[in-house]
Amino acid sequence: MPPAENVKSKRSWVKPALIAVKLLISFGLLYFLISSANINFDELRDTLAKTDPLYVFLAFLTPYLGFYMTSLRWKGLLEVQGAKIRQPILFKSCMVAVFFNQIMPSTIGGDVIRMYDSWKAGATRAVSISTIVVDRVLGLFALAIFAVLGLFFVQGDFSEAQYVPLAVIAVAMGLGGFIALVFSPFRVMVNLARAIYTKLPGPFGKFFGKVDKAVEPFRGRHGSLIRALVISLLLQLNVVLLHYLLSLAIGIELGFFDYFYVVPVALFVMLIPISINGIGVRESMFVFLLGTMGVAKADALVLSLLVFAVFLVHGLIGGLVLASRGISPSKLAKDASTPATGTAA
Repeated sequence: MPPAENVKSKRSWVKPALIAVKLLISFGLLYFLISSANINFDELRDTLAKTDPLYVFLAFLTPYLGFYMTSLRWKGLLEVQGAKIRQPILFKSCMVAVFFNQIMPSTIGGDVIRMYDSWKAGATRAVSISTIVVDRVLGLFALAIFAVLGLFFVQGDFSEAQYVPLAVIAVAMGLGGFIALVFSPFRVMVNLARAIYTKLPGPFGKFFGKVDKAVEPFRGRHGSLIRALVISLLLQLNVVLLHYLLSLAIGIELGFFDYFYVVPVALFVMLIPISINGIGVRESMFVFLLGTMGVAKADALVLSLLVFAVFLVHGLIGGLVLASRGISPSKLAKDASTPATGTAA
C-alpha cells in the first residue's frame, strides 16, 4: 500500500491538471469556432458597435428577479424539511453563488456555496444537500419543458441537428421521472425504483441510495411540488427574457419563443464539465443553434459573449457581497466542501 504522503502528493496535482485541461479546451473551442466559422474581428467589432445600451441595461436587471425567484423556491423547499431561513439570507447566497460559478471550474460551483449557507443558517447537512438537489432538478425540469415547447415554435433548418430534439425529449422524460419518484405518493413506484438501483454496480447503487434517502421528506408533498415548479417555470422564463433582450440589443431578428428552444439546449450542454464555466461550449452552441435559424455567426457569437459578460459582472457584484461578510473565497470554498462537522449553526 503506497505511503499516505505519496497519495496526497498525487492528489495535489490532479485538480490543477484538470483545470489546465479545461482551460485548454475552453480557449481551443473558441479558437476553433472563430477560425472554422471564418469570423473576423471586424465583424465582431461592428456588431458590438451597434449594440443598444438600453436593452443591455434591461437584460442586466433580470438576474435580480432570478435571485428573488430562486431564493423563494429554495426557502419553500427548506420549509418542507422544517428549516426556516429568512429569504434575504438566501437571496444574498444566490448572488455569491454566481461569483463562485465564475471562478470555479464548473457551472455548479455555486450550489456548493448555497448548501454551505443554508447549513450555516440552521439547516442540517442532510437537509442542505437534499434541498439543493431537488431545487436543481426542478430547475432543470422547467428548462426541459421550455425546450420541448420550443420545438413547436422554432423555425429553422435542423437537417444537421436531427438528434437534438430527441435528446431534449429524452432529458425531459428522465427529469420528469425523477420528480415523479421524489413526489410520488405511491410506494409501489418507490419500491420499484429501489429494486432497480439496488441491482446496479457498487458506486452507482450507493449514489442512488443516497439520493433516495435524501429526497424522502419530499415524497407526497404535491403542494410544495406545484409551487416550486411554477416558480421554476417563471425563473426559466426570466432566463429566456435575458437572452431575448440581449438579442434585441444587437439587432437579431428572432421571435421571443425561438429562444424557448435555443437557451435551454445551450444551457444543458454547458452542464457537461469539459470547460471552465462553459466558456467555448456556450459560444459554439449559440453559433450552431442560431445558425440553423439564419442568424449570422458573428451576431450569435457576440450574443453569447454578452450573456457571459452580464453574468461576469453579477459575479463581481456577488464577490463584493461575499467580501462584506468578511470571508475570503478560499476559506469559504474550503469550509463549504466539508460542512459535515456539525449539523447547525
